[in-house]
Formats: sequence, C-alpha cells, structure tokens
Amino acid sequence: MQQLNMDNAQNGVDSTLYDRFAGIIFHDLFQQVSNEQDAEDLLLEVFLAALQDKSLSSLPAGRQLTWLRRVARNKVIDRYRHIALLNLLPIEQALEMEDTALTPEQYTEQKENYERLYQSIAQLTSLQRELIRLRYRNGLRFFEIAAILEKPEGTVRQLFVRTLRRLRTIYDQLERGNSNE
Repeated sequence: MQQLNMDNAQNGVDSTLYDRFAGIIFHDLFQQVSNEQDAEDLLLEVFLAALQDKSLSSLPAGRQLTWLRRVARNKVIDRYRHIALLNLLPIEQALEMEDTALTPEQYTEQKENYERLYQSIAQLTSLQRELIRLRYRNGLRFFEIAAILEKPEGTVRQLFVRTLRRLRTIYDQLERGNSNE
C-alpha cells in the first residue's frame, strides 16, 4: 500500500513537470527540427529521460527547466547525428556528384570582392566597424549589441541600417572606380 502511494505521488510530480514545461520544451525543439512530428517525438524522449531521473523532482523549477532544455538539446544533436549517418553516400555515387569548386576566374573575382569589402569597412567609423563586427562576426542580436554599447536597441538598429547603407555606398564607389580603370 505504501509503494502504491509513493507511485501515485511520483506520477503527480511527473505530470506536474510535464504540464509546467512541455510547452516550453516543445517550442524549443520545434525551432530546431524540421517538423512538428519530430519535435513531438523528441519531446517524448525528453520526458522519458526525466521520468528515469529520480533526482529531477527535488530540484527547484528553474533548475528543472535547465535540465530539460539540456536533455532536449542533446536529443536534437543525437537526432541530427543519426540522420547524418543515414545520409552517407556510397563512394561511387559521391564520385559522380558535381564539383562545385570555384573556377580560377570565380576565385579571382571573389577575392577582389572581398578586398573591396575590406577596403569599404576600413572607411567606416570605429562605431560602425564595431557594429558590423558584433553583428556578423560575433553573431549577436540587436538587444545584445545594445547592452554592450550601452545604447537603446532602437538606436542600435538605426545605426546599423545607416552603417549598411554607408557600406553599400562606399563599396559601389570602389567597384565603379575599379571598373573604370
């Protein structure tokens, strides 16, 4: 009888855990996989893992969510690894695939474009260069850049748009100058 009460108490904790966090975890998963069915399958795997971990129910809600998100992330990684293994091609088929390497002309043109871009960036102000670096090299979002620069997010967005316009203008001028030669 005591075991039955323990099982019922555990089921209550598990269903509360599911009720509390399933929507959040499903949303996280759905953004990382290709379709809703895959997200649902992974959600099931995450909560099956949660059922097997007896210490999870003793954690505070924030730590439970962190634990579930980590497991969900690992499940997504495992899914993509599994898919990658299934997509390996036989060597004969791989040899028949089209070569997408750049021709020497394309390589030279790409190199010239990059040089023009670097010259254009060098003509920007230090703040504009910093915006470009934070957004494209570091991959930060506008609210993160705003926090670093200690400016409102709207201001950062406007500065960024102006920076891109200025960069395009300089790049086009350099391109026209090189084509006139």
